[in-house]
Amino acid sequence: METSTIDALCRQHLLPGVARPHLPASKLHGMLMGFMDLVFEQGGRYWVLDYKSNALGSVDADYDAQALSAEMAKHRYDVQAALYGLALHRLLKSRLGPAYDPVQHLGGAVYLFLRGIHGPAGGVCSLALAPELLNQLDAMLEPNPLS
Repeated sequence: METSTIDALCRQHLLPGVARPHLPASKLHGMLMGFMDLVFEQGGRYWVLDYKSNALGSVDADYDAQALSAEMAKHRYDVQAALYGLALHRLLKSRLGPAYDPVQHLGGAVYLFLRGIHGPAGGVCSLALAPELLNQLDAMLEPNPLS
């Protein structure tokens, strides 16, 4: 997987307008070794949920939507969400077969910042995972017939 391409795709599709560091290859490698905390279904849509214990401040007000988005970008959790979403996308394609429609069945990624549960955003940062993003990432994992 080309790290710069993944970085560009995530910047295009996730957390628009939020500044973030460039994605080094070593960071991507660590994300490929991670585990989803939870996959759940709500109303026929499937979601990835990841718990975070990051400290953003000492009062509930420090955990507003803008602060959560900034923390997501700072640690490149957007990339983690994209990779977890891709794994769920592939699982749903294999389990649901031709009936699978990502627009209908794939909810996205939810990040629950536990220390911010009483904050203005309830500690929740939710990311929609566009089918275009998942399809482009999926294509990057297809075997290269020339190699």
